[in-house]
Amino acid sequence: MQQINFEKLSEKEQSLLQEAKEAGVRYINKKGTRHIGAALLCDDGKIYHGVSIRRTNTSNSTCAERMALDSALFDQNYDYELLAIVGFFDNNSMDGSGKSDQLTPPCGTCRQILAEAEGYGSKTEAIPMLLANSDLSLVVKTDSRELLPLAYKADVYKKDRLASEK
Repeated sequence: MQQINFEKLSEKEQSLLQEAKEAGVRYINKKGTRHIGAALLCDDGKIYHGVSIRRTNTSNSTCAERMALDSALFDQNYDYELLAIVGFFDNNSMDGSGKSDQLTPPCGTCRQILAEAEGYGSKTEAIPMLLANSDLSLVVKTDSRELLPLAYKADVYKKDRLASEK
């Protein structure tokens, strides 16, 4: 993982983080103090957005990164260039100070789902990610393999299986 200043990111990376930030305002969270926005850039240039939906029963909730990935899968888009994730806290901070210096990385389930998605398309490489806090003053570059280095990957998730289901 590498911490990087927002200004040092490419224009494409900055733009994707801004899209994730904008997606984050559409959240629903009746129980907690945080929410997430995500933007997934596919190799064909299409961007899929996601936002966290927290329900009373957390097992029925939806994570932003999973929503973005599932939208891409629905469109049969399987090759991913970059995933941007921006985390928010009510009042922009956990302590009410108005500033958050914390990232909100993907949960364990999303890490596993993203690791499986590495092999859906024509390439089998890690999915690059940018994680940022709400004001984009803290940005970390990482990828799906770094977040879950020993992910379980069953043969059932190979692209030929996906193609046969079209």
